[in-house]
Amino acid sequence: MHRCVSSRQHGIAMIEALVALLVLSLGVLGLARLQVSALTESRNSNARAVAVQMANDLAERMQSNAIVRQTNPTPNPYETLWGAPAAAGADCLATACNGTQLAAFDLRAWKLNVATLLPSGDAQVFRSNTDTNQFGVLVRWTELEGKNKALATDAEDALFTRADAVTDAAGAVGTGMAGFTCPVNFTCHLVYIRP
Repeated sequence: MHRCVSSRQHGIAMIEALVALLVLSLGVLGLARLQVSALTESRNSNARAVAVQMANDLAERMQSNAIVRQTNPTPNPYETLWGAPAAAGADCLATACNGTQLAAFDLRAWKLNVATLLPSGDAQVFRSNTDTNQFGVLVRWTELEGKNKALATDAEDALFTRADAVTDAAGAVGTGMAGFTCPVNFTCHLVYIRP
């Protein structure tokens, strides 16, 4: 005997199929969001690792420049502000250079590497005001958004801001040195080195 299926049963089956499709779609969107967040956090971690590596590279360059390291002049030729590096006067790979020329050559090559390795990368190098043998290296790059800051509550946004902020030993925002702060819309990493 052939049984007829009512149109009401077809309607219920259709609704069940649509609900199942909706649940599946929400699951896939959730997984995609997790993947994007994981990718962005991975990029942020990589950028911080590059910043630490660049600070170590500068410390090694300063350490190998015996003339500047031993005399420790004020201002130190390795100190620099944001912006493109000045053209080096001499190519220290091709000719012998004095300490100041080597510092200019090193600083130019180093800042070009920072700009190449980090999105909108730049750096400041400054002498500590409490220890003349210590230098702060403040590396900045374009803020990588993936933490859903646009959707964050005020409390979550404050946590994101605090996590990305450069703070001094007292917990105050900044490097502890006047004039050396992280610009808005950039992420910064501060490392103190002693060449």
